[in-house]
Amino acid sequence: MYLASKMEKDKMITDNSAYRTTAYLLSFGIIITILVIARSFLIPMTIAVLFSFLLLPISIFLENKGLPRELAIILSLLVSFVVIGALVTFLYFEIMIFVDDFPALKEKLNEKLIDFQRYIYRNFNVSRWEQKQWYKEQSGKFMTYSGTYITNFFSFTGEIVATLFLLPIYIFFLTYYRDKIKKFICRITPQTQDSHLIGVLRKTAKVSQKYIKGLLIDISILAVLNSTGFLILGIEHAIFLGVLAAILNLIPYIGVLIGSIFPFLFAILTEDSTSVAFGAIGVCIVVQFLDNNFITPKVVGSSVSINPLSTLIAILIGGMLWGIAGMMLFIPLLGMLKVILDSFESTRPFGFLIGEEDDLRPMVKFTKRREPVVVKEVQAEK
Repeated sequence: MYLASKMEKDKMITDNSAYRTTAYLLSFGIIITILVIARSFLIPMTIAVLFSFLLLPISIFLENKGLPRELAIILSLLVSFVVIGALVTFLYFEIMIFVDDFPALKEKLNEKLIDFQRYIYRNFNVSRWEQKQWYKEQSGKFMTYSGTYITNFFSFTGEIVATLFLLPIYIFFLTYYRDKIKKFICRITPQTQDSHLIGVLRKTAKVSQKYIKGLLIDISILAVLNSTGFLILGIEHAIFLGVLAAILNLIPYIGVLIGSIFPFLFAILTEDSTSVAFGAIGVCIVVQFLDNNFITPKVVGSSVSINPLSTLIAILIGGMLWGIAGMMLFIPLLGMLKVILDSFESTRPFGFLIGEEDDLRPMVKFTKRREPVVVKEVQAEK
């Protein structure tokens, strides 16, 4: 009889585990489907949420000074518009100067190509006609394979343009109704969890604020370092190329490569010596080394404390689901998800899996006065 009872309990545990696994897989499938189908809405909304967290301290500061919430939010948006507008204006004038120099650059490009073809003929005995035929074949293959990427790039550009109109509206209402959103989250959860949820929300907001601010500071430092290196080498449009390389650094992994190609090619076209072009590559390598080992750890810090494997997976999944926007947005989103996972006992192992810590840390809960309280780990004592 005891054996039969034990077998029934084991069967119930197995059934519960199977149901739980099925529920996890079904939930994961539903989330992926929603992310794909609703990407045109979720991408600008995600950017708006991140920027709402970033601008929230400015809005709260102005509200504490006695300004109405509506006016405080509008002024915080104007501050962001001024900063973004200054950057866009700078890039616009630099691009216009670059366009004016384009005919001369095209002429130099033709000269370089002729010299390169002569070099190939002298050293490899390949005629210019054969080189042109090979070039046409490779160009056709390149256009075939790169068509998808070009389409994705223009699609991403169109999404940015659409986002520019919706973003201020989303940010305004998300900031304006922040108390209502907070109360809604507390109402749909048990009353005993209210203070804990408020603490989780605040910590999540701080993670996104620290990450975005650190990223902006990081880009500014990279722009100064790149521009300084290019100016020392005497490359034309050094500041524009330095800022462009720093902005492209936002795209994980491939952004650094693309950002270093532009100054290299530009130096090849405008300078007589190839040493300047390779010097530009050297500047990009040195700056990237400084960024990876000193700047990013100090400026961005551990605001998004996820391990490299989880970061790589997030970038790949983000790229598959949302394209270039997903590659950039899924990293802070994963950091925010880790904060949420670490805040509940049942999901803490998942937060530990994607994090950098070596062991499960004591869980932090919040009292009604919103003071953090460390919960003693029973498993650690065992």
